[in-house]
Amino acid sequence: MQSYTSPRQFLGLNRLVYWFLGVVVAAGLLLTGFYYNRHETRIFSDGKQTQLIMRGGTVADALNTAGISLGEKDIVEPPVGTKLTGDISVQVTRMIRVTLTADGNTGEYWVLPGTVGDTLNKLNVSLNSGDQVIPDTANTLKSGDQIEVIRFSSKYLEQSVNIPFKTVRRDDNSMERGATSVVQQGKEGLAQKTVKITLRNGKEVSREIVGEKVVRQPVNKIVAVGTVKTKTVSRDGTIKFSKALQMNASAYSHTGRNTASGIYPKKGAVAVDPNIIPMGTKLYIDGYGYGTALDVGSAIKGNKIDLFFETETQARKWGRRPVKVYILE
Repeated sequence: MQSYTSPRQFLGLNRLVYWFLGVVVAAGLLLTGFYYNRHETRIFSDGKQTQLIMRGGTVADALNTAGISLGEKDIVEPPVGTKLTGDISVQVTRMIRVTLTADGNTGEYWVLPGTVGDTLNKLNVSLNSGDQVIPDTANTLKSGDQIEVIRFSSKYLEQSVNIPFKTVRRDDNSMERGATSVVQQGKEGLAQKTVKITLRNGKEVSREIVGEKVVRQPVNKIVAVGTVKTKTVSRDGTIKFSKALQMNASAYSHTGRNTASGIYPKKGAVAVDPNIIPMGTKLYIDGYGYGTALDVGSAIKGNKIDLFFETETQARKWGRRPVKVYILE
């Protein structure tokens, strides 16, 4: 006996098949979309690699998922707003903040990690021979470090310097002892000096003479010094003396007072400046004769002497005149 399927039963069966097929297709599409929205993300940061499986989102989402925070000036490639498509690699470069003092200026800069020398190159700071860098250019920097570039330079100065002359004293047996005469005037010489001036950041820190030459030799001053210790004086024979002085002599007579030495004045009493001729010194004065330093006077200072005469007439007649005074031995 043969079974029979009615047209209504056949239509119900087809609907069931189509529904099942639709479910299978939808599930396949869903699974396919789920698979293709799966992104393998590799993040390189702080010297290590982090791998993630991300399903959609952006680079920023991947960093958040990996727990990687960014500094103020850190660089992310590709940028944080980039959508994740396919497998992707993310590079995080940490920037560091350094302070640079150079050429009179101080500033803060965000730079890539590296050595002091690398940083100066990136900041277009050139170094000259003799410059000093603190810390050394080979040092590796960390955030917050300070760099100082100290510029050392030199300049040269030519200076003309006088060379003092010497005074040479020569004995002269044609002159009395104590007498002097300039035989040759002295003349300064001239030297040319080269001075090296060292500058630190434009300010002078040292000077050094690096060259010197004599342009003109100095000429010595020559002074003749008398050596004769005896003198023949008219009427009084020969005297021996230790020194002869050229002085100005005035005259005085009786005042009614004793001399400074306590002796009543008499012929031969001489008033002197004790700083030049000590009291009690025996003297011989040209045109006056022998005398002794017995008195002082307020006006008798330096190369002055005052000679005693018995009368005012004699004193006036003497007046004032230059004389040679011999200090007797």
